[in-house]
Amino acid sequence: MDGEDVPAGARRSDRSGLVASVTERLARRRVGLVVGGGPSGNVSISCGGDDGHGGVPDERTLFEIGSITKTVTALLVADGVIRRDWRLDTPVRELLPAGVQVPNRDGVQITLQHLATHTSGLPRSPVRLGLRENVAYQRTGADPYAALTEDDVLRSLGDTQLKRVPGNGTPAYSNLGFGLLGIAMTTATGLDYGTLVRERVCGPLGLVDTVVDAHMTADQRQRMAVGFRSRRRPAAPWPLAGFPGAGALRSTASDMVRFLSAQVGPGGTALRDAIRLTHATPRGGPGQMGLGWHRAGDRTLWHNGGTGGFRSIALVSPASGTVVLALVNQNRGVDLTAFRLMRRLDA
Repeated sequence: MDGEDVPAGARRSDRSGLVASVTERLARRRVGLVVGGGPSGNVSISCGGDDGHGGVPDERTLFEIGSITKTVTALLVADGVIRRDWRLDTPVRELLPAGVQVPNRDGVQITLQHLATHTSGLPRSPVRLGLRENVAYQRTGADPYAALTEDDVLRSLGDTQLKRVPGNGTPAYSNLGFGLLGIAMTTATGLDYGTLVRERVCGPLGLVDTVVDAHMTADQRQRMAVGFRSRRRPAAPWPLAGFPGAGALRSTASDMVRFLSAQVGPGGTALRDAIRLTHATPRGGPGQMGLGWHRAGDRTLWHNGGTGGFRSIALVSPASGTVVLALVNQNRGVDLTAFRLMRRLDA
């Protein structure tokens, strides 16, 4: 968490100036970033630094959004519930390829709800990283999961022991859990993850630049920021092709503001009921979670993300309509500042 202050004394009527001031401060210690904040429908966006190509990033610059992808994966789950394709209490093994061995504990099976609320008991990662992968990550930000395939993820389940009975205890964050959730969605629908997101989320919400690496157009690749480990050390991209539901999406500030605004006012979209379902704590679920979304107090939903050379965070207050977004093309986050900005804008 960073510790950079949000300037005091900014009036509610000067949201644009506040966002610009925060962006200017953050950009002094980061390669580049785009920050957005304000009421849905009137979000101010400010940009600073370098996109890695010698220009300033803007609202159409693509960034790896990392684990913010999980909120999209959870929305796919909720959409399927509304369509009556599955239920939250559906065991995930029912949506996976035949023969996949999914661990259970004390006879309790892992359900879609357990995966979407980080209460499955699965470990954080699908594989234990070796020395080579850890050294490469530390030196260059290389994707430690680059060689991991969907089949590898599914095979790893056979050797996995759950840390606890599914559904019990507080949330324990699991990239493997959300990767498995994405695989369940693609197996059940017959669509690859990028296509499923495009058809069921991007289409209804009007998102034009939210995409996995394999589906990027030539124009999108030109607008893709370069990620950095430090201000002078570029980082390798993270496609995460083996478990995309955990963090494979790229997006822009323009698209993400539209996505967050839909969280505030979903009434005009076909995903209205699904969005509302992701905000609610499911029956028997942990109070700190919706589906995919973390809850800070009783007003704010949030999720952050990080890959080898990018950091991101998104916050939304459905009650007040305020949203905050930060996309950074360096592995130095702005989480604390984003929460402080949310408090100032939501005051």
